[in-house]
Amino acid sequence: MVASSMGTVLEARLFSWIDYAVFGAMLLVSACIGLYHGCNGMLKKKGKDDGPPRSESGEFLTANGQMGTLPVALSMLAGFLSSITLMGQPAEVYLFGPQVWIFGFASFLCIPVVGYIFIPFYHKMEYTSAYEYFGERFSRWLQLFASTMFTVQMVIYLALVLYAPALALHQVTGLDTNAVVTVMYVVVIFYTTIGGMKAVVWTDCFQVVVLYTSMLAVLVKGTMDIGGITTVWERNLQSGRSNFFNWDVDPTERYTVWGTLFGVAFLHISIYGANQLQVQRYRTVATIGQARRMLWINTFGWTVVVLMTVYAGMLIFARYYDCDPLSAGILSKADQLFPLYVMDTLGDFVGFPGLFVAGIFSAGLSTVSTGLNSLAAIWWAEMNGTTLKNSLSQRMSGLAVKSLALFFGVLSYALVYVVPYMGGLAPVAISLSSFFAGSFLGLFVLGIFIPWSNTAGAAAGLAAGIGIVGWLTVGGQVMSDKGQTVFTPLPVSTDGCSMANATILTEHKTGELAFVLYRVSFLWYSLLSLLLTVGVGVLVSLLYRWLFRSTGRKEPLHNDSSPIFKPSTVAVSISMKPATCKLLLKEGHKDEKAVLVTCNGRVPAETSSSRDV
Repeated sequence: MVASSMGTVLEARLFSWIDYAVFGAMLLVSACIGLYHGCNGMLKKKGKDDGPPRSESGEFLTANGQMGTLPVALSMLAGFLSSITLMGQPAEVYLFGPQVWIFGFASFLCIPVVGYIFIPFYHKMEYTSAYEYFGERFSRWLQLFASTMFTVQMVIYLALVLYAPALALHQVTGLDTNAVVTVMYVVVIFYTTIGGMKAVVWTDCFQVVVLYTSMLAVLVKGTMDIGGITTVWERNLQSGRSNFFNWDVDPTERYTVWGTLFGVAFLHISIYGANQLQVQRYRTVATIGQARRMLWINTFGWTVVVLMTVYAGMLIFARYYDCDPLSAGILSKADQLFPLYVMDTLGDFVGFPGLFVAGIFSAGLSTVSTGLNSLAAIWWAEMNGTTLKNSLSQRMSGLAVKSLALFFGVLSYALVYVVPYMGGLAPVAISLSSFFAGSFLGLFVLGIFIPWSNTAGAAAGLAAGIGIVGWLTVGGQVMSDKGQTVFTPLPVSTDGCSMANATILTEHKTGELAFVLYRVSFLWYSLLSLLLTVGVGVLVSLLYRWLFRSTGRKEPLHNDSSPIFKPSTVAVSISMKPATCKLLLKEGHKDEKAVLVTCNGRVPAETSSSRDV
């Protein structure tokens, strides 16, 4: 039974056969795209065993750098969005107001840093894994540690983003959540392992279209039914949900201008500059210019989705402004608000619920497919230099990376059963992404900009960044579960609820405030983990060097000298070992903003002409 804001009691609505057909068509098309690219790749390779070594693995992981700008940009957007965005952010707006509208615009602040420092760096280094740099700059075991930490975060995150649409489907159909999760994982693992990067990119493109279509249809129809945008605005205004600019400098405020602008800006720099999911996309196109254009397209698309989810949250509140479903006991979690709204207001229009759930699933599937491919890339790179990898043929290399993707898909599926204990979807997802990505960005800062940083400092910094901010995340969730107040939602009303639900209506009670550090907004986690990683890394590196000098022992030499970015109006200079220089030089430098290579501070003879570019 579902209570409406008009005081009546509505029967719960389930999927019609048309809804099932719409939803099933999305899954079928996704699977067919993967099957097409898998079969097409096999036909092209049939009877051939030439080309560069392990080219099949390159095809699976990066499509050998032959993808177009627009499809990869849409794939980046799909992988970044996830189902958590579509379900979690409207719930956040419903509970805490529309401050998250700045999220999209904050992403533009990452373009100068990522576009002109990190993208040229990754493109010229030709890394399969972003974290290969840690192995060259510091040590292989630190690379392994970083890859392990990223894997832990990613498999949990992937479980989270597929649990969200499963929750939506359970809400609108009553089907068992575990069964739905199983079906989704079967589909996504199938097309990811069969078709590789090309299948991931093209299914992402299709799923982005479904996502935008479903969101737009729901928002337009919902606005028309409620009486227009004016009604939505007036009801939010009367309930104190019209504050788009909270200028408070208190970091314990959940959403402020400073947190949503600068905190989220550092989060985007971390994700687009140091996260394997996005870094791998830069390698799927041929030029640095294409990669930069991808970044622009991605930020525009992300901003549009943010504005749509903010309006969705305001629209949902306008519907239930006098009968909060959470206080009335109709829902157990805020993340169920959007599915409830769709079935309550659009359930009579066959096809709308199916389209909505297809959009939610599309976002979740695209993120998981991207994640599985990226995890395979990281651990394929971890095998560099091993006898096993060197002995593999092209065909066996392709099978190996597919097996890695399959393994991580199964592992993520196993972890989906802990998701119900994680709390709200949006803050948990943002927290996980923030402190891991911020710490990895801190490692790049240590290696690139601080020449005297060493392995001991980098390892200590990474442990501090992940450990301390991870403690804040877990501690805040534990305190919230114990009834302490971490963040206080905006007031809601139950005055318009049906008398049938009167016995279960409760007043919102504010418990004892949690410890102040547990109340720091998760929007600051990325910046905080970055500062901790760099700060601890610098201190430990200095202490390490001082200890060796004070004892008269010679400090161990690193495998690589420190690569240092020295931005200028023309180029960015890197100092590194000769072997790496040769790798960078083999394709030349045709981009005026490209990386200019120096070996031990001197420009090699073969690059002397590159000074003019």
